[in-house]
Amino acid sequence: MNKTLVTSALAVLPLMLSASANADLKINGGSDTLENEFPYFGAVYLNAAWDANEPARDISCGGVVIAGHYFISAKHCFTDHGDDFTWWEAKEPGHQRPTLWNNPVKEKLIEADIVIGMEKQKYDVPTVFKDVVRISGINSDWETSDWTDFHDLIILDLSKYLKNDIQLTKAIYLGEPQQEVKSIPSKVIGFGNTLCINGDCGESTRNSEHLLQTYVLMDAGCKGLTYNQFPVPNSYSFSFDQKDQYVCSDSVKYNYVNKDEGYSNANHGDSGGPLIVNKGGNDVTYGVTHTAIFSDRETESETNKRAIYQTFSKDAIELITQQINGWNAPTVVEVNDIGKEYNITVQNLTVNDVNLFDSDDLSSSNNITLDSKSDCNRLIKPFDVCQLSFSINDGKSGAIELGNAGNSLKIKVVNKFDDLIPYDKKTEDLIPYDDDNNDNNNSGGGGSLNFIALFLLFGTALLRKR
Repeated sequence: MNKTLVTSALAVLPLMLSASANADLKINGGSDTLENEFPYFGAVYLNAAWDANEPARDISCGGVVIAGHYFISAKHCFTDHGDDFTWWEAKEPGHQRPTLWNNPVKEKLIEADIVIGMEKQKYDVPTVFKDVVRISGINSDWETSDWTDFHDLIILDLSKYLKNDIQLTKAIYLGEPQQEVKSIPSKVIGFGNTLCINGDCGESTRNSEHLLQTYVLMDAGCKGLTYNQFPVPNSYSFSFDQKDQYVCSDSVKYNYVNKDEGYSNANHGDSGGPLIVNKGGNDVTYGVTHTAIFSDRETESETNKRAIYQTFSKDAIELITQQINGWNAPTVVEVNDIGKEYNITVQNLTVNDVNLFDSDDLSSSNNITLDSKSDCNRLIKPFDVCQLSFSINDGKSGAIELGNAGNSLKIKVVNKFDDLIPYDKKTEDLIPYDDDNNDNNNSGGGGSLNFIALFLLFGTALLRKR
């Protein structure tokens, strides 16, 4: 079922300073991301066809893949023209499609694709990416158990549209911000123009051709944010006084070549994308891009000086763990030494405190040894992370599985020097961790798991463009 919490009615705030006034802006002051730097990033692509000659197409939002097959983004990215409901609700399976606000050809059917690992596009057609997940049209089968929303946060279970979990060499983890923390260096990512031209931050004419990143400061308390600066809430957003539901990113002031001043931040078209903090070498996101405000002076050059993100509050965490009830980690780990100890950061997104080494949630192929001295051999609370230590015992690849049958995360351990002979994993190939044999558990021969074979189904506001 759709586990939306019942919250108090949102008060109607006066429309003083609205994010709609700077519609269609993108990340300002950004720089190109590196290849495979953010493999978990997914772009929401609405289109009638993957064709530069087809006018009905729009790279509308962003989001991230977690726990193998879940996509976290902003709810407004999946509604039609500001509706309160997602575009698949009240539509029959096989006929669930979005509409496109700027569709010039009304008889064209619009599809929704999530383009995983998207790094480049040309004329609003993705060109560099890893996978495509079509979630609309003849493939559509959205049921209330497949997604959860809370204000402007949405969590989609993509498992119906995948043959295997999405293969990611790098994971992003969900963080719970503390209101009292100081400003933290962070970054936001998305597609958009790199800067405002000559200080003019008016409506941009096109997306960037490259995934951009820009540096900001995360302010968990949104210090100094006033009632009049806060945008008017709609039925799925939160109100000004719900301080635990949002965080802010403050732009870093910079000068253009011609000395005009502007601010770098997420902007329209970047909704749903992550606010990222590097924590101990791991990417941690503290919210999804929701909206932006003007400064009190309301000048064009200060557009999106501050952006607002819906964060992972305690209420949101409860819903996320109910929906996922599993583990978050990279789904591909590369190794190159037999017997060397490796560590994987894993996150508990179940509803319970769990010790992996004292549960049924941990198993591996028989050529992998799980170290009982691992940091994960302790009680891990929901949303907490730990380091899972292991070594590989031969020159083949193997697998580690986290979670119970029917809702598990499979981590492919790839020996970089292996011949990568296909390995069809069966249940009996995974050996539950046995603490009574922790000195040499799970040793022996093994193989390599199949790479994910996703068929690319061509045919795919901060902030969604309207």
